[in-house]
Amino acid sequence: MATTEQLQARYAPSEVHQIPMDRQLHCVRFSPCGKYLIGGDFDAKLRRFAVDGEEPFTELPPVAGHHGGWLQPIEFTSEGGVMLTADSWGRISAWSYDEETPQLKWTKEAAHDGWVRMLSISPDGKHVASCGIDKTVRLWSTADGELKQEFSGHQHDVLSVRFHPRGEFLVSGDLYGVIKKWDAAGGECVGEFDASTLFLYDRLQDIGGVWAMAFDKEGKTLAAAGTKPDHGGTVQGVPTTLLFEFESGKLQHTLTMGAVKDCYVHDVLLHDDGFVVAVTSGTPGTGQLLLHKPGDEQPFFVSTKTANCHSLSLHPDGKRLAVVSTNKGSNGNGRRLNKDGEYEGNNSPIHIFQLPAAEQPAAG
Repeated sequence: MATTEQLQARYAPSEVHQIPMDRQLHCVRFSPCGKYLIGGDFDAKLRRFAVDGEEPFTELPPVAGHHGGWLQPIEFTSEGGVMLTADSWGRISAWSYDEETPQLKWTKEAAHDGWVRMLSISPDGKHVASCGIDKTVRLWSTADGELKQEFSGHQHDVLSVRFHPRGEFLVSGDLYGVIKKWDAAGGECVGEFDASTLFLYDRLQDIGGVWAMAFDKEGKTLAAAGTKPDHGGTVQGVPTTLLFEFESGKLQHTLTMGAVKDCYVHDVLLHDDGFVVAVTSGTPGTGQLLLHKPGDEQPFFVSTKTANCHSLSLHPDGKRLAVVSTNKGSNGNGRRLNKDGEYEGNNSPIHIFQLPAAEQPAAG
């Protein structure tokens, strides 16, 4: 593995462009072909951008009318041009996205009873796993939306799900920091990972949970991310990423990614060169993009120029990162009316970072 200094010189990103938005977005994802950047906003629209190789990207017409609530998870099959999306009303939809206007292939209006928190597509592209606040994980056919398997056993909201790179297993993480390892074909739970340090019950509320997970490309390491809660009320906690050895379930590293005010790691990936990329969201209005080598006490790169960050996506060329944040100065219902007497809601600018000499794409 490269030294920390070598990683810093090779990968420390710089922001090259910012895409202003008129709505809040939860996430954006680059398509596997590298031609599109697609996000989901709070009023159920797919926001699309053509990645032409040069910044700024060209915004394409949004797609609306197929989701109800906040459109959040977005995932792509590695081949075949299929995109899966889900929303806060429990609906999952499949699209043929690599054309002028994405075409709806199928939709499941009640895939979950309430919020679908995350999607994950199998390595062969044939199945998509979903999880939600109904405490279940379900497996669907990407071809026609047929329910193939249901995984029951979580006692609390399931916040994250990820397929293992070999496809025979998947993992799901819940609000209380329980990560279950499932036999993808048979549906049995075959192991657990203890991420309970990411949960706290305080001031009559549940705080924390496994908000993001990722594998390295070989499936040897599982990253589980969230916050190590300090107290409730206005939630405070230390953003934390746990690295487990997948086969044994042993905790290998605990990465501290900020101070108590920085709160949650909201998205994470494991780079092929052995470091962790993460974004955090804290109070009041703090956000970070971090690159952290396991074993080091501190990240080797930190950017605090963005406000609350909710997702990150690495372009297939391995040289550009897209980070979704919240506009600076956002303060919810405490904001004053503008000069025209109108209330200006929060929005989510997309920050495009360039990695100076990244040679390979990331895994996760």
